[in-house]
Amino acid sequence: MWTAEALLGRDTGEIPPPDRDVPWDLVLLDRDGTLNVHRPGYIASPAELRLRPGAARAVGQLTRAGVRTVLVTNQRGIATGLLSEQQLVDVHTALVQRLARAGGRLDGIEVCPHQTGTCDCRKPLPGMLLRALARAPWARPERVVMVGDQPSDEAAAHAAGVAWLDAGPAGVGSARIADVLISRDPQQDGFVVLRSRER
Repeated sequence: MWTAEALLGRDTGEIPPPDRDVPWDLVLLDRDGTLNVHRPGYIASPAELRLRPGAARAVGQLTRAGVRTVLVTNQRGIATGLLSEQQLVDVHTALVQRLARAGGRLDGIEVCPHQTGTCDCRKPLPGMLLRALARAPWARPERVVMVGDQPSDEAAAHAAGVAWLDAGPAGVGSARIADVLISRDPQQDGFVVLRSRER
C-alpha cells in the first residue's frame, strides 16, 4: 500500500532485492515522455495522465521478470506552486493503479520537487538516481539502467555511473523497453550505453 509520502518520493526504506536471477538489478524509469505522454505544463490530475502506448505492458513484463523498478521524475511545479503535493499524490496513485492493471509494479518513487539550480537531485544531476541506489544497496551499478527520453535523463545516468536506454522517439520507444532490457546481458555490457540501434 502506497503512502502519500512514498508517492511524493520521500520513502527512504530499503527496496528488497529480487527473489530470482534477473537481467538487471534495478531499472530506473523516467515518467513524462517515457511512461506517460508529455504535455505542456504539469500533469495535475489523473484525467490528464495518458500512458504512452505499450508502457504499462513493458513495466508489467519487467515486473514478471522479477526486475525491481524505480520511478525518477523532476516535478518542479511543486516549487513554483503550479502543482500541489496532493495533485502529485493523486497523479502517482493513478499511475500505480494503471501500471498494476497490466501486471506492473513500481518498487520505489524518487521525486525532485525543487527549482532549477537549487538542489543536487534535479536531472541532469544524479541525486535521485543515487538515492535510488542507496535504497537498493544490493544493486550493482553495472547492473542498473536508466530509461528515459531526454538528454537530461542520459546525463543523469552517466553521472550516476549506470547504463542508459533511450525510450524516446529516436530510441526504442516505450513499448519495447522490456523487450530490449530482458534480452540484454548486463554481465557482458557492463557500463556500455545501450542505444536504440542495438536491436
